[in-house]
Amino acid sequence: MKKVTLALILISFLSCQSNKKKDIENVWTPLWNGQDLTGWHSYLATPYNLEIDSLGNTIEPFGIGNDPLEVIKVVKTDEGNAIRISGVAWGMIYSEKEFGNYHLKLKVKWGQDMHPPREKGPRDSGLLYHGFGEPGSASYWMNSQELQIQQGDFGDYWPTGDVEIEVPSVPKDDTFYIFKEGGDLRTYYFADILETATQDSLAKRRVYKAFDAEKPHGQWNDVELITLGDSSIHVVNGKVVMRLFNSRRMSNKQPLSSGKIIVQSEGAEVYYKDIYIKKVKAIPEEYK
Repeated sequence: MKKVTLALILISFLSCQSNKKKDIENVWTPLWNGQDLTGWHSYLATPYNLEIDSLGNTIEPFGIGNDPLEVIKVVKTDEGNAIRISGVAWGMIYSEKEFGNYHLKLKVKWGQDMHPPREKGPRDSGLLYHGFGEPGSASYWMNSQELQIQQGDFGDYWPTGDVEIEVPSVPKDDTFYIFKEGGDLRTYYFADILETATQDSLAKRRVYKAFDAEKPHGQWNDVELITLGDSSIHVVNGKVVMRLFNSRRMSNKQPLSSGKIIVQSEGAEVYYKDIYIKKVKAIPEEYK
């Protein structure tokens, strides 16, 4: 009888532990604490993307953790605290930790200010993922995949640095491609990485989201990113706008399924808040 009782206790204990683990996996955890930038680092290039000043002197990048112009800071808004990125200097904030197999969600909206050399728009930022390498090693950021956050282009894909990925896509026009379920898997990568971008090279890099799901200027948008292994899903305001497969490094074709999470500063005032993440073992049912 005692043996039976002990066995039942053990089974009950293991069951409780298993349920606790499942509960932890399903809990949204703040990736940003809502108060300061603890858990994040900043890297900033030069103001207005300039390389020399009016006297011809070289302007040095601000670098890591140096932000004298307060390009990135926490501010109060009518909807609570948010991270304001002025866009005056191109650069990023990036997570201290690396992540893989996760569901990330955040809110983002545009401000008013726009700065040279992008003062005529469209307003631009970006959510980069699977980041690796030194800050500033890929333009002003890290090697990473990008969920584009740009006015009119929420959810597009861009490669940054030594990465490539495959997206089901069909021709959008004579040059560019657009995501389409069931389309041919086409590889997108940082073409002409050492040369000036051409229209043809841009077509190898950019793939358009399936449709526009962005809200009007000044409203908060809900952006979600789901990564599982080397696949990912871009979600804008609850709608899947792109599915991506076979994320990898371009140089050695090794799978790329984890890394740092990055938010860009790229010439426009933008606000981010309510950044949460949770682990996943499968694609959520509603996004399959």
